[in-house]
Amino acid sequence: MIIDLPKNVENIIGSLEEHGFEGFAVGGCVRDSLLKKTPKDWDITTDALPVDMKKIFKKTFDTGIAHGTVTVLMDGVGYELTTYRIDGNYSDGRHPDSVSFSKNLSEDLCRRDFTINAMAYSHNKGIVDLFDGRKDLQNGIIRAVGDAKKRFDEDALRMLRAVRFAAQLGFKIDDDTFAAIKEKAKLLSNVSKERIFVELNKSLCGDFAQNIKMVYTSGLYRYIGKEFAKLDESIYDFYPRKFSNKKHMYWAVFLENIENTEAVKKILFELKSDNATRNNTYLLVKELKNPLPSSDEDIRWSLHRIGPDLFYDYIEILKTDKKNKDILDKIDTIENGYSLILKENHAYEISMLDITGKDLMDIGISKGPKIGEVLEFLLKKVIENPLNNEKSSLLRLAKEFI
Repeated sequence: MIIDLPKNVENIIGSLEEHGFEGFAVGGCVRDSLLKKTPKDWDITTDALPVDMKKIFKKTFDTGIAHGTVTVLMDGVGYELTTYRIDGNYSDGRHPDSVSFSKNLSEDLCRRDFTINAMAYSHNKGIVDLFDGRKDLQNGIIRAVGDAKKRFDEDALRMLRAVRFAAQLGFKIDDDTFAAIKEKAKLLSNVSKERIFVELNKSLCGDFAQNIKMVYTSGLYRYIGKEFAKLDESIYDFYPRKFSNKKHMYWAVFLENIENTEAVKKILFELKSDNATRNNTYLLVKELKNPLPSSDEDIRWSLHRIGPDLFYDYIEILKTDKKNKDILDKIDTIENGYSLILKENHAYEISMLDITGKDLMDIGISKGPKIGEVLEFLLKKVIENPLNNEKSSLLRLAKEFI
């Protein structure tokens, strides 16, 4: 079988071969090509040493020189070239203590995580598949290369990566590999929360995100974090939804049935998520627990709580809720109300009022907390009736309030 290599990848491999070295596209790009997917990255493995690569190619960067990785720049795009290598012991369960270079492709492929990621390709040699990766691709199986327990001892994150591939591809994890995950699950506690967060994000965004339940059935959930470990098994019983690349929407769908919404912030803080994802997920989950807006006033109150951007995300989540027919029947009305409110510029926060604190001081209200109290009252009146958002009306209401 011929894989359609990008021109630059073809040229890099060709240049290596012209100088007497081997060169292969390797890993995920081969897997994705065989699945008829467009690879995001093209990694290249070679028997050339970093010093050789830097002689062959004009523009290079030492991105991982200790591990044999050099980035070659072509047409403004970087391509990682890595020397065949043999990893030493993994005393930290994540990184090899030492790396030695090899002239043998098979020694490089045997250290990789799963058979579907342990294939290499060049036009000259075709597909090099020493571990039946193509067969596992055809059968929809995620299987560790060689001894699964050893692979997970080397890098505990691989266990979560297995779940991630199941969530992205809809594949089944091989029984022996899954048994090894169960046995070695505790090792995940040695992996940084940032790396775990990345894998969970990719799982939740997958076309088969329901497979994230393997995090629970394998026991991995116990070692992701103290707060995450408290999630009930029922939380994992959700169906995949497709949004844009907004992480908070996927997390909101995953956690929307959580009993204690405050736990959302604790879980994401523990996973060291970015502040925006943590706060937006929390606000969305909280909003999803409220009754559906049944009037324009309800929509304005919702906009007051979460703002227009998150309210748009809230609508998108509601639209994908195929289990709740009641929501689907009402969503058009909610969306039309939302559009009208934005078009007519209805006020839903204090900064949108047609009055300022200075205007209130001008009618005798003393500077300080009282100003804020009056503004909150006026906003309430404007949310109830947008026609109240006119300076003379607001001044009248303020005088009545005090």
